[in-house]
Amino acid sequence: MSSPLASPPPPPPPPSDASASSSTVKRTRKASRLQSLSTRPPGADRPVVHVDPTTGKVDDPHRKKLRTYLGIVARDKVDVMYENWKEVPTAHKDLI
Repeated sequence: MSSPLASPPPPPPPPSDASASSSTVKRTRKASRLQSLSTRPPGADRPVVHVDPTTGKVDDPHRKKLRTYLGIVARDKVDVMYENWKEVPTAHKDLI
C-alpha cells in the first residue's frame, strides 16, 4: 500500500509594500566603460602594470583591468567589418 502524494506547499504571499515589489525587477548587465580608470581625478596615481617584453604577458594584480580596458578600447576604435583581430591592419593596431 502506498500513501497518496502530498500536494506542493502554497506560494508565499506577495509583499504588502510597493518598495519590495520594485526589487523584483530583473537586473540586466550593462556595458562596462571602466570609468574608474578613464575618469580618474587629476593628480591620482595611475595603476602600474608590468609587461614582460619577451613574452608580452602581464604579470601583475592589475592584469584583469588592463585586459578589460584594452577590450573596451578595441571595440570603440575598430570597425565592425573585421571578423577577428588578425584582420585589422597593423597600422590601425599601432594607433590604438
